Amino acid sequence: MNDRVSRLTADGRSARWAEHRVARREELIDHAVTAIGEYGSEVGVDRIAATAGTSKAVIYRYFADKGDLYRCVGRRVIDQIVDALQAVHTAADEQPTDPRSLLFRAIDGYLSLLDDNPELFRFVAQHRLLPEARAGRPTPADHSDPVTAILTRVLGDQLRGCGLDPAGAQPWGEAAVGFIRAASLWWLDHPRDMTRPQLTEYLAALLWGGAAGVFQSAGLAVDARPAAGVFRPADSRT
Repeated sequence: MNDRVSRLTADGRSARWAEHRVARREELIDHAVTAIGEYGSEVGVDRIAATAGTSKAVIYRYFADKGDLYRCVGRRVIDQIVDALQAVHTAADEQPTDPRSLLFRAIDGYLSLLDDNPELFRFVAQHRLLPEARAGRPTPADHSDPVTAILTRVLGDQLRGCGLDPAGAQPWGEAAVGFIRAASLWWLDHPRDMTRPQLTEYLAALLWGGAAGVFQSAGLAVDARPAAGVFRPADSRT
């Protein structure tokens, strides 16, 4: 009986420690996100520890190493993107919208997050430690797969809805995510060249040009032309 009580007590302690560990890791990731936003994408663990009001030694009780912490931050950012895009998809399910508006809203949601958290996105895209995952551990790049998965699902629904093979949604989604990501990283370094609303309209117009052709081939009456004013005359900036 005493052995059973001892095991139950030990199991209870172990469960409480596991819960505490998960909660504490999330708190430290929160502080890391805050530090990156305040001090930039190259922030070090010392600064993150100071922001958390603790020490590096304490951080390394909860994370295997610096790379482990940084990869967790990367996954947090990817999760935020996924949530934003999922909200667009859910809204479209509840209140169906045309493909052009859906595309615009997805791009706008992505860029809104980037605009609000530029250093976090720079951190995920460019930090040298993030690709160095240990064996069997995914990298943030791998965790971008859910972003592509959501877009691919939306595109597949659109293709299926107009009688086309939804299998083509996979390469389409992969290409669109890469296209938007590359343009977004350019914009982080050149924010004065184009406002976020302008970039949203511009990327949506470029992507819609190809998408419209797909829907037209299925017999849908859609307008492939960009919205008025998206592509400005050559002398409009002089």
